Amino acid sequence: MRRIRCHYASGEAFAAALRAAGDEQALQVFTTERFEPGEEVLAEVFFTGMNGKMLIRAIGKKWHMARPRLRVRAGGVLRCSGSEWRKLQFLREVALGKATMAPRRRHLRQPVLVEIRWRRSDASDLLPATISEISEAGALLLTDAGLTLGEEIIIEITTPGGARPLELTSIVRNTRGPEGVGVEFLRRNSGGLTRIREVIRRLVDQ
Repeated sequence: MRRIRCHYASGEAFAAALRAAGDEQALQVFTTERFEPGEEVLAEVFFTGMNGKMLIRAIGKKWHMARPRLRVRAGGVLRCSGSEWRKLQFLREVALGKATMAPRRRHLRQPVLVEIRWRRSDASDLLPATISEISEAGALLLTDAGLTLGEEIIIEITTPGGARPLELTSIVRNTRGPEGVGVEFLRRNSGGLTRIREVIRRLVDQ
């Protein structure tokens, strides 16, 4: 999946790009990197004053070349849905000074959308769920199950091309998010980090 740089001169410019898209759940972007209608991309969103960058999973709607005589910059419109659109709404609140971003994470979370199975460490029954963000440190788990802080779970992920599921031992670190449960990956052997990095590479590159 290609990454498209979507950088804005100010928070006001970013908020204006949301309004100018002329479509619900869409963002106007300025980029010379051509994308096709229907193409899935990773949008690297940043505006001056923002605490780090945010990656958004989006779908191309339209793109146009620059028209210097008309003072039109190259760019187009990307569309988002679900949790990805809610990320953009949150960034708009940050841009307008109505919200603040948490300190920048050490590990950048990659937006994904992958079905997984998980179980409590002391149980054998596997439950379905979805992961919408992942990094070397942890993931955002979308589930209705009542997990508690500090609870240990086992996540099974089948990556594209993988012959069998990979197990990642995790611990629940955040249950307050409206989107899901934040979990931290536990590395209990020397190959733990390598395994996590390989999982991320396969999911993001699919």
